[in-house]
Amino acid sequence: MSFTDLFVSFWWLIFPVFGMGMGFWGMISSERRSARVLDLIKSYVDQGKEPPAELLKLATSDEELVVNSPTGRRQNNAWSFVVFAALAAGFGVGYYFVRAEDYAFAFLIVAVVMAVMAVGALFIVLTSRANDK
Repeated sequence: MSFTDLFVSFWWLIFPVFGMGMGFWGMISSERRSARVLDLIKSYVDQGKEPPAELLKLATSDEELVVNSPTGRRQNNAWSFVVFAALAAGFGVGYYFVRAEDYAFAFLIVAVVMAVMAVGALFIVLTSRANDK
């Protein structure tokens, strides 16, 4: 098998490999940022000074700041519902158009999985809003 045949057969692997690389890069940069913030706080403490409040807020993770914000998580879960519902509808329509073909089951499986994910995201949105009130 030549490189051209290999590339033609597996060109789509570029996208998941790129996504994994970007995720890894994000983890590394987040870790570096956290280490720099902690080093800066340590230097303030070593000098006997009180670290600024903004620096202490940065010491907590960004995820906690987003979760504790009044609108951050609800919007994220609502968008998850919209995206999963749109994907379920799209694959459902795709299944409808190719239902006589041998590969139609793949569209049906993806449509059902996306619909289940949409229902789960809707459940999370509804229960998180009920708990916030």
